[in-house]
Amino acid sequence: MEMDKELGRNLIELIREGKPIPVLYKNLLFPIEEKPKEIELVYGCKERKEDILADTMSVPFQAAKKFGNLKEGEWHNKLIFGDNLQALKFMLKDPEIKAKVKLVYIDPPFATQEEFKSSHGEVAYHDKIKGAEFVEFLRKRLIFLRELLAHDGIIFLHLDYRKAHYLKVVMDEIFGENNFVNEIAVKRIRKNVREREKVRSVNVGYDQILVYSKSSSRYIKPPLKKEKKPERWHSFEASGIRTGMDYELFGRRPKSGNHWRWKKERAQKAIRERRLRPNPRTGTPEYLVPASTHVVCDSLWDDITAYSFKWNFPTEKKEELLQRIIEVGSEGGDLILDCFAGSGTTGAVAEKLKRRWIMVDSSKLAIYTMVKRLFSLRQKIGNRGEHLKAKPFVLYNAGLYEDHGFILSVGEQEYKKFAMELFQVEPKDFEINGLNMDGILLNCPVKVFSQRGYLTEEYVDRLDDVVGEYLRARMFIIAPASRVYFLQDYIEKNGIRYYVLRIPYSIIDELHKQRFTRPVQPTSSREVNQLIDAVGFDFIRPPHVEAEYYRRKRRDKLVDQELILEMKDFKAEQRSKDPIEFEDPKDALSMVLVDRNYNGNYFNMTDYFFKDQIEKEKWKVRVPVTKIGKKIMIIYLDVLGNEAIEVKSINDFKTR
Repeated sequence: MEMDKELGRNLIELIREGKPIPVLYKNLLFPIEEKPKEIELVYGCKERKEDILADTMSVPFQAAKKFGNLKEGEWHNKLIFGDNLQALKFMLKDPEIKAKVKLVYIDPPFATQEEFKSSHGEVAYHDKIKGAEFVEFLRKRLIFLRELLAHDGIIFLHLDYRKAHYLKVVMDEIFGENNFVNEIAVKRIRKNVREREKVRSVNVGYDQILVYSKSSSRYIKPPLKKEKKPERWHSFEASGIRTGMDYELFGRRPKSGNHWRWKKERAQKAIRERRLRPNPRTGTPEYLVPASTHVVCDSLWDDITAYSFKWNFPTEKKEELLQRIIEVGSEGGDLILDCFAGSGTTGAVAEKLKRRWIMVDSSKLAIYTMVKRLFSLRQKIGNRGEHLKAKPFVLYNAGLYEDHGFILSVGEQEYKKFAMELFQVEPKDFEINGLNMDGILLNCPVKVFSQRGYLTEEYVDRLDDVVGEYLRARMFIIAPASRVYFLQDYIEKNGIRYYVLRIPYSIIDELHKQRFTRPVQPTSSREVNQLIDAVGFDFIRPPHVEAEYYRRKRRDKLVDQELILEMKDFKAEQRSKDPIEFEDPKDALSMVLVDRNYNGNYFNMTDYFFKDQIEKEKWKVRVPVTKIGKKIMIIYLDVLGNEAIEVKSINDFKTR
């Protein structure tokens, strides 16, 4: 039924009189929207794919440390510290990475903290908002990962029972249901729990790995698992094989319609070698299958477990698992990407299998664990055998950069490129009334101010005199924060707003309509796998630390002596318009990391202590005096990702 004039008049009359509107008007006023027939997961915070790709901020990579002999122009593996969403967006601009990744493996947090319990201990309800946020958090990254995959690329998404069913629908939406490859069940660590007469649920015995390809033409290698099979005879007919040679090799007449695939010469050779014969009972041809130690496995991977504990990192995955995944989905020399890298199992196994790799993580603990692991590689899976030297790699910062000295030290062109990349400016050289401009942002001109000059209100006055009458509404000026000599975000002249984008000023509302957040570091082991969704960038500002260093004997005699780092004062340095407030300045501490035998080249972590553990020890860090070298490096890490570094000798620890 359509809305005619009479129905319209009746509706207006009902509204005027304040009377209820009959149900028949529902579909006339709000017609049912025609939608595609595909299944879609709908939730409140879901964004359009186009908006995610366009609006996500891209932050450039700044090389923080180079490992190995890097040759100009050659590929080098990449270890990236920062928010993975911003890093993935930047990778889309790198022709060496975009659409070149052959295999993605990700093991994101499993959203395990979304259950709320009643006073009696049972689950009272699930936080549906948090659940939706987790799904959208992961969906955004999956959208970018699909763009980075090669046409024949493949992705393995490792989840557990909590969210796998939601993400299966999301993966169908992003990659296409036709590109679903497998759902793999991989065995978890078996829990040794006391048997009871009744339990609320049986123990969860497996994780799920969802496997999708970018195109339906993608083929994989079937995985092999260790399993001994004795020598046996196998029938052609049982295999469904039809061939082009008859039974007369055995002195028998062929059955109607039955043929072999083997050529006559091959069959005769196999008969001589006793690998081909007529079945003693039926006379049909059969061939010898030799004894084997490996057989093709299906999607139930119960011969290996998912988790390992070699590197003392929560949710660390086993090398045998990554070996199988990488061998199934890639070839030697292929590029592998893991943007939830954790302990670095993906990169370690990629090295052993001669693949190239990129790993991303927002945790400093993860970064230092991976550096240590890459310098402790062994040739065999499970980290056994002879030492294996890792190929050259670079540690990059993405979103948290060395202080303003970096801005002053680079050349003008590199500075301009870095500045425009931070604020998503489209590079473009043009003039306005004779003044050179550097790019376009929000359809407005952008001027990158000199990294060595001083941006004053007088400069803006002169700028307005030159270009003001040629502007429509606004203009952007990018400058180092330390070089801007006024506080306001913009100066308005004759109806034109001149916005100042400070490096590393957090993102202003005019650009992204959201507050700046930083990748917060954990203060306890429970927080290691927390969700990180950082927006923006900042400079590294070492925290203020005061500590006493001494050593003493242990009363319990578990160790002969221990080194004591007693923290007297700790404070995070923040230069922000909206700094994080800490009830106690020491609450800004994330952890203390120690290298007992610092080699002068790189930090090889031997111990780490979370803030909650240090606080229980009355702000003391206790390091056993074993395997102590000439130098000891200590890193004090705040929750904002900043580090204060101390290098001590054993003599700096006086005996008490």
